[in-house]
Amino acid sequence: MTRQFLAPVLVWAVAGLLPLPAQAADKVKIGFISTLSGPSAALGVDIRDAFLLAVKMNGGRLGGLPAEVVVGDDQFKPDVGRQLAEKNIKLDKVNFLTGFVFSNIMLASVPVAFENKIIYVSPNAAPSPLAGKQCNPYFFAASWPNDAYHEAAGQYATDRGYQAVYMLAPNYQAGKDSLEGFKRFYKGT
Repeated sequence: MTRQFLAPVLVWAVAGLLPLPAQAADKVKIGFISTLSGPSAALGVDIRDAFLLAVKMNGGRLGGLPAEVVVGDDQFKPDVGRQLAEKNIKLDKVNFLTGFVFSNIMLASVPVAFENKIIYVSPNAAPSPLAGKQCNPYFFAASWPNDAYHEAAGQYATDRGYQAVYMLAPNYQAGKDSLEGFKRFYKGT
């Protein structure tokens, strides 16, 4: 999915999810939290820039309301992401959250949103548990579950008759989801 497509989809997804109290308000506030510094920042910076550009190109409005975007840098740290989510919800009074790139940071942060009935629209991170046992009505992903591509790769390896594979993945939720997805469909050893 290209950034040209993702940002407008995310903007329209958020606009379409405006709850009635937000629609009755005079503006909509979005908390945008992402990895914006350090060696892992490139994707977060791109998603932030695309989101802000899409809001700007929509006249600064979402769902017909003026939009205010509160941007925060999670610094690639789950505890910082959670602190920012708490700040956005309790102090900034945002209507929605979005922006997390990494599943481990998102999983540490979104429970605060869910507890407060704040919708989180994910532009990237989509941990497999949230598509299964931990499914939540306040979670929407504009991407795909972490295990989806890897399930297809596992099936492909099985269809091609590969008897043995070696797997390597990062040691956090997305990596674990990747390995589990592959193993779910791979029938070799």
